[in-house]
Amino acid sequence: MAVTLRVAVCTNRPAGDVAACLGALADQVPADHLALVTSGQPAVELERHKDAFGGAVLVEPRSGLSRARNRALAWAGPDDAVLAFVDDDAVVEPGWRDALVRRWEEAPARVACVGGPIRPRFAAPPPAWFSDGIAHVLTLLDRGPEVRDLDPEAEAVYGANISFRAGPLRRVGGFDPGLGHSGDRVLFGEEDAAQRALAGLGFTTRWVPDAAVRHVIADERLTRRSFLERRFAFGVALGRRGGRPRGLAARRALASGAGSLAAAARRDPRLAMERAVRAAENAGVLYASIRPRRIA
Repeated sequence: MAVTLRVAVCTNRPAGDVAACLGALADQVPADHLALVTSGQPAVELERHKDAFGGAVLVEPRSGLSRARNRALAWAGPDDAVLAFVDDDAVVEPGWRDALVRRWEEAPARVACVGGPIRPRFAAPPPAWFSDGIAHVLTLLDRGPEVRDLDPEAEAVYGANISFRAGPLRRVGGFDPGLGHSGDRVLFGEEDAAQRALAGLGFTTRWVPDAAVRHVIADERLTRRSFLERRFAFGVALGRRGGRPRGLAARRALASGAGSLAAAARRDPRLAMERAVRAAENAGVLYASIRPRRIA
């Protein structure tokens, strides 16, 4: 069955910062099927986006990635259309659109979400303490060389390279504005929540290995502080949905923290950082248990 694929890039960045993302997409996606969604930006920046981008510019006046994605969902067209999201700091690889359309045309009706690889494009060589064990903190993803369906309670696909059937996504209410990045707030979980909600209605998430993007990793992301803060924020989102019991999180936070110190003492920076990242995640779960949920 032929698939209508629409692609949205959500941003709160200056126009120049999304040029590489939009340029790569424009080489593959027809202009009337590509939209830039701005969220919470001043009028002067909106004009810059409109001047720089030849496609549709959708305006979400409130800040928040989830709200911007819901604005894109309203634009996406009929329920049988597919809406793909690419992060504004990601660049699609050659053949991305064709591979994604082909995989959707192969997919049975029960498949409501498809995601693919997210590979790094480092602005500078990663530090000595970086390892594959913490690559997921940079929103990098590789779930293997085969097409397969996933249980989103155990494995999910990531929002830098994700697509949905519009109808099922609308049935679950789109994306929760209480989750996801919003202004200066770093928070995660809105794509995971959508995948779990779809699973609750009997739909499936599918991994495809051949529709890949490159995630541009800026220098400021390659600091220990950035890794720990982002994983703490992930833990907060996990804790707010009750995804990990407090007692288990507490035990893991203590064990990982102690393990990080031990690895540092042995001068094993990679293992020390892997354990520190796990400790930060579990600390975020504990923090969520004592802080009320807030919708920004």
